[in-house]
Amino acid sequence: MTRVAKRLAKLGVALDAIVTSPLVRARQTASIVGEVLGIAGHVIEDARLGSGFSAGGLESILREHAGAEALMLVGHEPAMSASLGRVLGGASLDFKKGAIACVEMTDSEPPSGTLLWMAPPKLLAE
Repeated sequence: MTRVAKRLAKLGVALDAIVTSPLVRARQTASIVGEVLGIAGHVIEDARLGSGFSAGGLESILREHAGAEALMLVGHEPAMSASLGRVLGGASLDFKKGAIACVEMTDSEPPSGTLLWMAPPKLLAE
């Protein structure tokens, strides 16, 4: 994940905050990305990203962070793929561990958006 985060930094990815599941592996991932991108103080644990994450949870997270231009969410499978798939109009997604997707949100209630890109960790790791 450190290599992926470094590649994101080189690509100029700028985040306002990282919202993460409170589960250990997700917190570790969020912490690594936060440190590399220089926003370690903006990593926020949110139980809604743990077990049972849904499009409804995404909607409330987006509402709470309405002022943010760019958020990273760190969660778990299969809930992340299912929730983002609903946001993308019923798309079928398969996130591998460490995969990253960039979604431009067009509406927050109900959440909907456009997939700009999705990359497995092997593609982003140097």
